[in-house]
Amino acid sequence: MAYVNLSLLVELAREESQAPVQFENLRRFLLQRRCTFSGQPMPTLLKPYFISTKQHQRLQYTVEKISSALHKFIKLYLADAHVRDLMQFSAAENELFRIEPQYRFSLVISRLDAFLNDYQVKFLEFNCDSPAGTAYADVLEEGFQKLLQGYSFLEQWDTDYINRQEHLLQALLGCYGEFRQAHPHFPEKPTVAIVDWEDLPTQDEFVLLQTYFQARGLRTLVTSPQKFRLEGDRMVVENEPVHLVYRRVITRELVEKLDQVGDFLQGVKEGLACMCNPFRSFIVGNKKVLDLLTDPRFQHIYDPQELEVIRETIPWTKILADMRVPYEGEMVDLYPFTLKNKDRLVLKAASSYGGKDVFLGRETDQATWEKVLDQHIAARDWVVQEYVPIPQDIFPEIKSGVDLKLKKVNINPFAFVGRYGGTITRVSDKSIINVSAGGGIVPTLSIRKKDIPAPGS
Repeated sequence: MAYVNLSLLVELAREESQAPVQFENLRRFLLQRRCTFSGQPMPTLLKPYFISTKQHQRLQYTVEKISSALHKFIKLYLADAHVRDLMQFSAAENELFRIEPQYRFSLVISRLDAFLNDYQVKFLEFNCDSPAGTAYADVLEEGFQKLLQGYSFLEQWDTDYINRQEHLLQALLGCYGEFRQAHPHFPEKPTVAIVDWEDLPTQDEFVLLQTYFQARGLRTLVTSPQKFRLEGDRMVVENEPVHLVYRRVITRELVEKLDQVGDFLQGVKEGLACMCNPFRSFIVGNKKVLDLLTDPRFQHIYDPQELEVIRETIPWTKILADMRVPYEGEMVDLYPFTLKNKDRLVLKAASSYGGKDVFLGRETDQATWEKVLDQHIAARDWVVQEYVPIPQDIFPEIKSGVDLKLKKVNINPFAFVGRYGGTITRVSDKSIINVSAGGGIVPTLSIRKKDIPAPGS
């Protein structure tokens, strides 16, 4: 990948006067195609994140094994009171988790946030409740596909482009097909509702998905939970029956607004529509799962390949509590260990998302570290995780010319019903890499020399 990266950067530097024009054209394309965040073109940079065929294969393998393990953990959680006690979800959340989705695999769509260093994958957390980005990633790849046609050196390379929206649609329809086995009166071709709160920064992605689904013959509504009404044995939005709900609203936010969403939740409980993801997917969106995946007490449920991937890809993570835990073959008292070793550790709120409530010890002063530790040690609602070195890559910043900057990156592969479905890369100057925290996203492109066979060929 070094050759391709260097060649692209050299081309940009050689044609420095054209780079701002290219970048503006890309931003205009994103705006026209509604690939936006808070009404502005999705923050991006003028270079993809290239990975090799072998890196791509490694990523696919680990994603699918971890997805299988996460599905098994959800089943363990529902069956094991001790695991439920450790995870500490509320009674209201547990009530939602008990709703049977009426299809087999609990994670219809998930995004597994990771670092990729050479061929080593480290999963930092799992966005399994209601992940965004599938349509954005497709539009970004389309924009870069046009852009990269102008670089002659890429003619000797093949690039794999992945249609995530199609993967998502087929996953939704597959689950709906299973659901219909118990509800044969439901139509073969469902009316779909994409459901989240109104006026969100990601609203345009809902419109992109609506357009894609409707182009494939599915009546699709973009709506909010408050707009659902029950009419007999139907869930209805503005007098239109809904059969398949693509849930984008976060489970915890629904629980916080139970008084506003009664019909929506009641309809899902009664099985009046097929909903993806089911609420139980939120179980493995909590960062405590990283601790329990590696806990020998609960590993009897995994097969040898899953155990190997868990061991290789999950960094040392423990529920933050005043107790003794294993670390590198020894038992340590977690509170004093965390207090004294901040530069090799990270503190995270177990249920937060969007890069919030994350403290990297090496970037946090001792007083703040101690304050966060003391505030949360008793509640057991945070985790402490071993710091994983952040991958870096050179990206061009385009202003009046080309300014090459070393950026921090994380890779975010999607899984659809447990199968790998492409990835995106987030890029930032900051160690907390998140679009809402000022970062951007670029396509992740798997490339290979044209004489090298494609994976699976």
